[in-house]
Amino acid sequence: MGFSERFPRWITAIIAIIILALTAGILGLEIVSNYIDVGHGTIWVGIWSSIVYIITFLMMFFITCCCRGRCNAFYVFIMAIISGLLAVVTIYFDQLFMNDPCKCYLGDVLCCLLRGVPIFRSNFTGVLQECTNALTAGTISSKTCPSTPYDKVAYIKAQLACAAAMAVTCIAYIVIFLFACFGVCFGHK
Repeated sequence: MGFSERFPRWITAIIAIIILALTAGILGLEIVSNYIDVGHGTIWVGIWSSIVYIITFLMMFFITCCCRGRCNAFYVFIMAIISGLLAVVTIYFDQLFMNDPCKCYLGDVLCCLLRGVPIFRSNFTGVLQECTNALTAGTISSKTCPSTPYDKVAYIKAQLACAAAMAVTCIAYIVIFLFACFGVCFGHK
C-alpha cells in the first residue's frame, strides 16, 4: 500500500477547512481588537501569524486536491510545525495581554497616540495635543494608556481559543502524517 492510500484525502480536506476557519477567526478577531485600540494589548500577532496559516491552508488544500505525494505532504508537515509554533506564540501573547490590556511595545509616544479608531475619527487633534503636552512636560508615561481597553479582552480570549484549536489541528496533521509515513494504515492491512 502506497503513501497516498495510507494518507486519506478526506482527512486533509477536513484539516484544511478547519485551518481556513481558524485562520479567518484569528485574523478577524485581531482586526476587531485593533479597531477598539490599535496600540494597546497587541503586537498584531493575529495578522502576521495568519500569513503563515494561509500558506499552510493553501498547501493543505493543494495536497488534498492535486498532489498526493509524500514530498508535498512533507512540506505541509513542516508548515504544520511552523503553524503550530505560531499558534503557541499567539496563545502566549494573548495570555500576556489578557493579564495587562494596557501593555504596549511601541514606546511611550506611539502608545500615547495610538488608540482606537473611533478616537482617531472624533478627537485625534485633542489626543495629539495631549500627548505633545505630556511629552514636553516629561509625563508621557502617565498618558500611554489613559483608559484600559477592557472591550478587547473578550476578543483576545476568543483569539486565544482559536489559536489553541489551531495548535491542536496542526498536531493532528503531524500525527496523521507520521502514521502514514511509518506505514500505520487507517483500518487497512
